[in-house]
Amino acid sequence: MATILVVDDEPDVVDYICDELELSGYNVAKAYDGVEAVMKVMDGGVQAILMDIRMPTLDGINALKIIRRSAPQIPVIMFTGQAGQGDMLATNRLGAYTCLPKPMTSEKIIATLSKIVPPSKE
Repeated sequence: MATILVVDDEPDVVDYICDELELSGYNVAKAYDGVEAVMKVMDGGVQAILMDIRMPTLDGINALKIIRRSAPQIPVIMFTGQAGQGDMLATNRLGAYTCLPKPMTSEKIIATLSKIVPPSKE
């Protein structure tokens, strides 16, 4: 079963996305800032990442830069409720699969994710 790392500094957002992913057949891991996300990626076992751009400590753009150096094969879907067009373009230049605007529906999240990591049929 694919493990998807969900990263956001808002616990309610992380819980919502994780609940929806689990219902759709994904295994999930949680992180609440970019530092924690990088550490979980370094530990291994992550097949894809859903990550917010705006977070304290280490934002999503800088976390993406670090992740790209150590694990360039892992697909990353960024999302944001506050970033401008420049931030969204920066994520694409850094190799993110796409950047979704908040608020996101569970249908949009699952549809986007399933294009890069199919859910388990178990």
